[in-house]
Amino acid sequence: MPKVLLLQFHSDPESVAHRDMLSGLGAKLVEDEPRWPTFFDTLNRERPDVVVISLGKIPSHGREAARYIKDGFNTRNMPVILTDVPAKDI
Repeated sequence: MPKVLLLQFHSDPESVAHRDMLSGLGAKLVEDEPRWPTFFDTLNRERPDVVVISLGKIPSHGREAARYIKDGFNTRNMPVILTDVPAKDI
C-alpha cells in the first residue's frame, strides 16, 4: 500500500473530497498543511511514496512547498502532484 502525503489547508472546502478520494484508492494517507517548516518535518519523518499538494486555498503556499521538496537533497526525487491548479497558472 503506497504512502501518500497530502498537503492541503484543513479549511479548504475540497479537503474532505481529496482525503476521501485518496483513502478510497487504498493509500496510507498522511496529512499536513503546506506551512514551512512543519510540512517538511512531516515529509522527512514519514518518507511518503508520493506527495499530493492542493493549490486550492492558498496557491502560493502550495507552490512554495513543491519548490522546497524539489530543492531538498533528500526529497528531490519524490513524485509531487499538484491539484486544484488555478486556470491562470495552466
